[in-house]
Amino acid sequence: MSDNNSGDSGLGFLSGLVIGGFAGAVLALVLAPQTGEETRDYLRGKAHEAKGKALDMAYDIKDHAASVAEDLRTQADELVRKGRDLADSTRSQVSDAIESGRKAARSKIDELKND
Repeated sequence: MSDNNSGDSGLGFLSGLVIGGFAGAVLALVLAPQTGEETRDYLRGKAHEAKGKALDMAYDIKDHAASVAEDLRTQADELVRKGRDLADSTRSQVSDAIESGRKAARSKIDELKND
């Protein structure tokens, strides 16, 4: 459940970043004491900066997802190994029980033949 919340907060942060960036750009245009060209240059720089931050965040998320996937693969491999070990152990116990039953049946047959 905590993994789900962490994904939601990442999405919320990213949408907040985009909305905040847009609101800041609009306010900058309205309240800017600079010329139009200076404002456009400023906005281009901020857009480039936001793009860089978004790419960094995307790479971080990709790395985290790869790490989680590797952990899940490791856990799945361990569960498969434990399942095989359990199956082998159970198979051995069943074989031993069958062999004991056969020995007991042979013993009883021999005992009945001798009587």
